[in-house]
Parts: sequence; structure tokens; C-alpha cells
Amino acid sequence: MSGPEAPKPPPPRLAMVVQRYGEEVTGGSESLCRAVAERLASDYRVTVFTTCATDYVTWRNALPEGTQELRGVEVLRFPVEEERDLDAFNCFAEPLYVRATTRPEEMDFLRRQGPYVPQLVEALSARKDEFSAIVFFTYLYYPTVRGLEAAPERAVLVPTTHDEPPLRFSIYRETFDRPRAFAFLTRPEEALVRSRFDLRGRPAEVAGIGVETPERPDVEGFRIRHRQHRPYALFAGRIDAGKGCDEMLAFFDRYRQTFPGAVDLLLIGDLAMPEPRIPGVRYLGYLSEDEKHAAMAGAKAVVCPSPYESLSIVLLEAFSLGTPGLVSSRSAVLEDHCRRSNAGLFYGNGEEFGEALDLLVRGAGMRDRLGENGRAYVRAEYAWPAVLHRYRRLIEAVASG
Repeated sequence: MSGPEAPKPPPPRLAMVVQRYGEEVTGGSESLCRAVAERLASDYRVTVFTTCATDYVTWRNALPEGTQELRGVEVLRFPVEEERDLDAFNCFAEPLYVRATTRPEEMDFLRRQGPYVPQLVEALSARKDEFSAIVFFTYLYYPTVRGLEAAPERAVLVPTTHDEPPLRFSIYRETFDRPRAFAFLTRPEEALVRSRFDLRGRPAEVAGIGVETPERPDVEGFRIRHRQHRPYALFAGRIDAGKGCDEMLAFFDRYRQTFPGAVDLLLIGDLAMPEPRIPGVRYLGYLSEDEKHAAMAGAKAVVCPSPYESLSIVLLEAFSLGTPGLVSSRSAVLEDHCRRSNAGLFYGNGEEFGEALDLLVRGAGMRDRLGENGRAYVRAEYAWPAVLHRYRRLIEAVASG
């Protein structure tokens, strides 16, 4: 007669560090962190170290500090000690981008940029030995820079890098020198990092992100609910001049005046610039995920104008739904997605924007072929089981030393 079964050992502990976290937070790296944390919670006891902020512009504390259980993940929130005045920060930072900088200036930049959360770093330092690995999301911010100083021994960095002025600061050379492994979102991101920093043979994966969209979005219901009876292109995300939206709007205005039968342009997401007053442009506000996916599926194209992207979840969701992308060629990542998938077009100026959009609007057969290519690309490259397998390999590599 066999004896009682031995109790299962507790799962290994895994920490994640990110500047914002929660269902109300929609940023790219923050959404990635939450998606990975929730899916790895079946294999690990996951603890997220984050702030009480939901708004990356001010870093104002909006959520209570302390511990919260969220979809199987323990979330530790720490208060941000200094709110950010974005105009004052930009006045300080912009001169640094065009001249040589000193270390004190760069450290001042890091603190002013925020979120300034010394309590988070202190707690991470005190508890670092509890975790098999600590995964940091986004190289740029204080929690990662100072957190990697405090706990580099089993660190994985998900840098979400794009080519931006602060990347040349010496403090970020130190940041990229500390992790034991790296998870990149795309091949161009990995190439950029390797061109700037010596990774010294440390483990690295192009881990990507898993993409999930509904099988049959309610496109007709979306059109009825929003009274959108004309064909349209779509922008989804933070509507911000810094994301290329001012240029996109100028190019769209030119397109509308040039091409007969021009479509509308719908904007969905948080508004971080004055609401556009251009004929044919409609701002629908922030929509639920179901409404967003229905809007994407019904669009002639999803426009991604940002020159600074490390992945673009929006573009991959559009591909998954069979909708072509129209992207800025100033983003190596976006252009690479379109070239490798053959699921989108890219533009470098207003004339190319108009011609490409007109092709997608008038060429139904082309749109369908690009759409099928996009679906196949996402299935092959961005399925969650493959993505999580890459994360587990990196976690196991740093946990074993």
C-alpha cells in the first residue's frame, strides 16, 4: 500500500518591475508586462513592483499604495514622490539631447523624468534574494535604472528600445551593462541595441508578444453604434504629436483634397493634443477592446505614424484581424513588420501617404491579399505559447546563474 503523496514544492518566485501596472493602464510596455505576468502566473509566484501612477505624463499617484492581488499576480504599489510638469521637464531635457552631458545632468534627467520611486528600489533591494529572476520592462525609467543597480544578479531586461536621444546617455550604457539576459520585441530592436552596447554573449531572445484578437468582431454593430457609414482608415492609440499624429493629420488632409472618393479617418484612444478639426477626421474617444477590434477589422487600413516604435501591438492586432497597415518608414520596426509580413505599405512623405492609402482603398483584391498575409505572419511569429517559451528560457538561464 503506497503512502501519501509528497506535497508539491511551491512554484519558484518571479519578480517584474514596471513603471505602471493595471487594467486601467494601456501603454505598450505596461500592457506587455501585464500580459506576460498573468500568463506566467501558472508557472511562477509572480510579484510586480510598480508605482501608484496611471498617467505617465504627470506620474500623479492615482491608486492606493500597498499590495493588491490582480488576476493571480501580486502587485506591490509604491508612491511616486515627485509629480512631473511636462513643459518644465521638456525645457530642461531638450538642450541635453543636442550636446554633451555630465553624469549629474543625466541623473537629474532621470529623476525629473520620473517616476521617482526610491521606496520601490529599496524594497526590491531588500527582497531580491526571494526571486529566481527579476524581469525589468523598459530601459528608460527610474525603476529600471535604479532597480538594476540594486538587483542585477538574476535580472532580465525587456528594454523596449527605439532610437531616441536619451539612448546615448552614459547612464544607459551602465543600464545595459547590468542585466544577465535580454528579451527583445523585434529583430530591428535587437540590432539597434547590439549596435550601441556590448552584450558580451549574454543570453538574448527576440521574445515578441502574443497577440489575441476575436474570431468575428462585430464590424456592422460598430458602424451602427458610431454612425460610421462611409469607408474609413483608423488610428488607434495615444493621439499625440510626439507619436507622429500631427504629421499624419497633415498628410491625411492633403490626401483628402487630392484623391476622389477619399475615406474618413477615425481616431480612437486617449487625446494628448488638441482635438483635430479637419474635414473627414472623427475622434471617437477611448473604446473598449471589443469595440477597438471591431473598428480595426472594418478599416481599410490601420495607420501607424510613429517614428519611435519597439514593437507596435496595434499593427500586429490589425494584421491578426486581416487589416493592412500603413506605417511611417521612419520607424525601422514598423517597416520591418510590413516587409517581412507583406501585409502593409509604408510612406516617407505626404505624397507617398496619399498614394498608398488610395491603393488600399481602391484595391480590394490587394487589401484582401495583404490581410491574409498579416494573419499568417501573426500566427507564425506572435502566438502566446511560443512567446512564453522564450521568456521561460531566459528566466531559467538567469536563475541557474
